[in-house]
Amino acid sequence: MPARSFAFVKSLILFVFISTASAVYAQHNAHSLELNLQRSIDNFSADKNFLQGTAYGGELIYHYNVNRNPKKWSNDLGIKSIDLIFNYKRMANVTRIAAPQKGEFGDTYSLLGGLTFPILNVNKVELAFTPGLGILYAGESWFSNQNPIVGSRLNLGLKAGLKASVPLNEKTAVSANLDILHYSNGGTRVPNNGLNMVSVGLSVIRALNDNMEVKPSSFESENYKKHSFELGINVGRRGVYQSRDGLYKTGLYGGYNYRLNSYLALGAGIDAIYYFTIYDPNRNLETFQSKASSFDRWRVGAAIGPDLWMGKLAVMAKYGYYIHYNSLLPVKTYWTAGVRYKLNNWLGLQAKGYIHQTDADYVGFGLMFTK
Repeated sequence: MPARSFAFVKSLILFVFISTASAVYAQHNAHSLELNLQRSIDNFSADKNFLQGTAYGGELIYHYNVNRNPKKWSNDLGIKSIDLIFNYKRMANVTRIAAPQKGEFGDTYSLLGGLTFPILNVNKVELAFTPGLGILYAGESWFSNQNPIVGSRLNLGLKAGLKASVPLNEKTAVSANLDILHYSNGGTRVPNNGLNMVSVGLSVIRALNDNMEVKPSSFESENYKKHSFELGINVGRRGVYQSRDGLYKTGLYGGYNYRLNSYLALGAGIDAIYYFTIYDPNRNLETFQSKASSFDRWRVGAAIGPDLWMGKLAVMAKYGYYIHYNSLLPVKTYWTAGVRYKLNNWLGLQAKGYIHQTDADYVGFGLMFTK
């Protein structure tokens, strides 16, 4: 190779390396906007409702880069951004195989809060985990066209995904995405089998501001108790099958919580659920609550699990075993999932869902007291 050509190639390689490195650096602390175009590769539901067809859509995501104003919990967790996600899916071509009906599900619109966790960075390719949680509006439900999968138009939306991103220049990156989006109403309206969409996508990410120097060596002092006792109360309802009526319940929780560090705690305690309406075989359709059907007013279980703290907001999950449950069906275990927002050191707001295997019982809203 001639010397001039070799020098040109070396200069080109050096330019590309510096541009890529500066791109990564420039976006390290910048907020950004992402447009993600998606196509579903699989759609499925519970209770053997097999689906066919493809959903198209996309996401518009605002990434608030936590490195621009770092906190100890976000630094310890390794979070890159807190995300605000608008998700749209065109569902016209998705139908049940057994009883195809065009437009049965209606288009979906969701607003989710999410996080971006970088997992791996190899040769400037960043792999990240992207969970999200929020609300989803479905265009059709049982009460509009009697489809047996979606029980209500307003639903809880849950998302988990993987994203591989590559920078193009100082302000722009592209990514390939794989995610699953689940939506259901948590048992508020029944039937409530829920729908799951696995999608692939391609996106463009654009930085919205310049990078700035951040010194994350010192953080605000953490204000949490290492050891605490908790008392929670909530009220919620489960829908009556194919009806707008509901069966109300109250959930009580008492337990011990040990805070391991800035973002992780471990809790163990007792769940007690009071039924305002118990199962009556003579009123089967009115009182049947699937795996949550009880002949007694109370069911009681012991559960253990982690809390993930992000400042004043916590995501909770526990797995439990029933101490007392006079159930219609042979159910011995349960799990719970929820969110809590801390108002002060002793009081918080909470939303908590109770689930048997994949069958949602109800979602309760209430308070959590901490001592």
